[in-house]
Amino acid sequence: MSTTFYIYLDGADIEEIAPAMREKIEAFVGAYGDRVLVVDQREEKAKEDGDLPDWEFGVNFESDALSDSEKRDLLFFFQTLGSDFGRGFVVGFVTRHGQTEDIAFVSPDDSFDQALEVFLKTAKEANQPPEPMPLKRHGSS
Repeated sequence: MSTTFYIYLDGADIEEIAPAMREKIEAFVGAYGDRVLVVDQREEKAKEDGDLPDWEFGVNFESDALSDSEKRDLLFFFQTLGSDFGRGFVVGFVTRHGQTEDIAFVSPDDSFDQALEVFLKTAKEANQPPEPMPLKRHGSS
């Protein structure tokens, strides 16, 4: 069972840099074909508290569609892109229950090796089938 992972820009205040950043992302992930999808989804309205609308901006991919080497290259690209634009990226995955879980942060100021280790370990674990639940026997001791 494959797990969907994401690498998204941290923050929603990206109006000025989004076009240039998207161009670089599309150029890089083109080599991956349809195994890595560019995501650029912005909510239409600002939040009631005045915050900017959420903006999912980055890539999605299935963990078993990429080799460990490709995952490393993808993560390194986003760390470098973050350096170019002075921003960081959140790495996470969608759980079996449909919830998102952030697992690492990549930016010029964060350890690449630590983020890569967490990322690869989580991807490997996410692809393991769930352990079966033990059957409970009623009425026996």
